[in-house]
Amino acid sequence: MFRDLRERVSPTRRLAAWVLLALLVAALAYFFLHLRTGAPPALTRAASLVLWAVVAYLGIRAFSFLLLDPLLSQGKTATPGFARDLIVVVLYILAAGGVLREAVGVSIGQLLGTGAIAAAVVGLSLQETLGNLFAGISLHLDPTFQEGDWIEVTGNLRGGPGRDTLIGQVESMTWRTVQLRTENGDTDIFPNRVIAQAVVTNLYVPSGLHRRTTKVVVEPHPELHVAIAKLTQALAGIPHYPHHPPEIVVNGIDLGGAVLEARFWTLGWRHSRAALYQVNRLMTTLLPREGFSLLGPMGPTTPHPPVPQPTTVQMAELVAGLNLPAHWAEDLRPHIVLRRVAPGEGIIREGDAGHSIFAVVSGRLQVVKVREGEQPYTGLFWDVIATLGPGQWFGEASMLTGAPRNATVVAETPCELMELPKSGFEASLKREPEIVERLVDIMESRHPDAHAAQAEGRKHLLREVWHRQIRTWFGLG
Repeated sequence: MFRDLRERVSPTRRLAAWVLLALLVAALAYFFLHLRTGAPPALTRAASLVLWAVVAYLGIRAFSFLLLDPLLSQGKTATPGFARDLIVVVLYILAAGGVLREAVGVSIGQLLGTGAIAAAVVGLSLQETLGNLFAGISLHLDPTFQEGDWIEVTGNLRGGPGRDTLIGQVESMTWRTVQLRTENGDTDIFPNRVIAQAVVTNLYVPSGLHRRTTKVVVEPHPELHVAIAKLTQALAGIPHYPHHPPEIVVNGIDLGGAVLEARFWTLGWRHSRAALYQVNRLMTTLLPREGFSLLGPMGPTTPHPPVPQPTTVQMAELVAGLNLPAHWAEDLRPHIVLRRVAPGEGIIREGDAGHSIFAVVSGRLQVVKVREGEQPYTGLFWDVIATLGPGQWFGEASMLTGAPRNATVVAETPCELMELPKSGFEASLKREPEIVERLVDIMESRHPDAHAAQAEGRKHLLREVWHRQIRTWFGLG
């Protein structure tokens, strides 16, 4: 009797069942109408009882097939088959009462009155089952989660002392149990009564976008603000919406150091776990790399040695790549920062202010845009727009004009970059302002609208805009 509405029955099997049932009804009707004369009263009552039972069964099946199933199949309920089963059980109870009254002359009230003690004994013996049944009804009437949702259940789940917490994806909901599959692939089945008494957090409702946090303790440092800024930039490598960027805050003091808390928004539980692993990896990689010791019960960690300065060859390649005079190499050397970045680390983030330009020494980076996806799990993912490799540079538009970053760049592999800040570029440019024309050439060669502007005859207007922006941004008059 109990089944899920998604169950498939072949048309041949369904037709054979209806034909067999029709033959049975015809045989009973023939016996009841033509052969009951002269038959023993007991046999007549039995035949009448069977006939009425079959008629009631056919009526309920026809009602379910023609009206109930089509209506419930259109509704997006938490348990598609549960409402149907509940209604069918009530119909069968009413039909049984009607059959007994018509065929035997016994009402349900008389049966309940004479069997009160038996009913009490049965009720006590079925206390657990009835508790699960009514808990299932309450879960269905107030559908806080549905199949496919990831939920967090906190309560006395295993019958022992204390409270347990379990996270899993809802696989099925029946009149008796809720079945969850954990991220480890295990299947846990809980009675409805246990779920109804626990605290349930739906990780997919209302929108599936939830904020997650993780913490790390760093040794006191006079440049803690630098650590926060660099961590914030590195977490740009986590797929996120532009209006929900990751952030780093000082959450408190512990072990004599500052507690840095990373806050980030994720879409769906699986994306949340993947992002958490990436955040923990980036925090424990970047902070020692940048000279900040992590604190723990065993004391502070040892920071990594500083990255050496770029070589003469690297400086010459950078200057040549930007079409700058060769003698600028020595002028820019004191300001160049050689950076090593880890896979998944954000270098620049769309919408941020840009005050430096980057050249790729080794490794591979990706220019990305965020998108929602359902494969391999529900979450946020990067769509790769372009790939950057050794000898290429990026970030020049923001550094030269002061415009916000127009894309996010994330390291795909371990990379080594040279970063040239605006402050180091400004002194040389003020000394030789005629270099602005070369910078405009760089803007034109890399701007996506340059070819369209040339085709429309407005190339000179675009160059004038860039020329004015560069001179204004660097204070050249």
